[in-house]
Amino acid sequence: MQSLPSTSNTYHDCYLQIRRAKQTIFTDVAEATTVYELKQIMGNILRIDPNIIRLSVSGQIFDTDSKQLVEYGITTKEARPQNPFQLEFTLKLDDDSYENIEIVPYTTQTSSSNDES
Repeated sequence: MQSLPSTSNTYHDCYLQIRRAKQTIFTDVAEATTVYELKQIMGNILRIDPNIIRLSVSGQIFDTDSKQLVEYGITTKEARPQNPFQLEFTLKLDDDSYENIEIVPYTTQTSSSNDES
């Protein structure tokens, strides 16, 4: 009888929420994924060149494509399915600068006119 392949892998998954303006990408990757590999995944999803993507977290720019996510502090402890780790991304402009980071909230706080009687 042939044994079934193991479902556990050496690398645990990090669940990510990657945002730009009104765009949100949810994905899961290994802690050992490099910044460039993540950019390639995003490029495939967005159908753009991964070289124009810049990732950051709270102002910290992921400036070394060869670094693994774990080297930037993204681990399975911080990036869970119930609470994905949030990253921001911007795109390179024609003048080789990058867009300003803009994240549009999912909902806005507005008072409803139905509340008044």
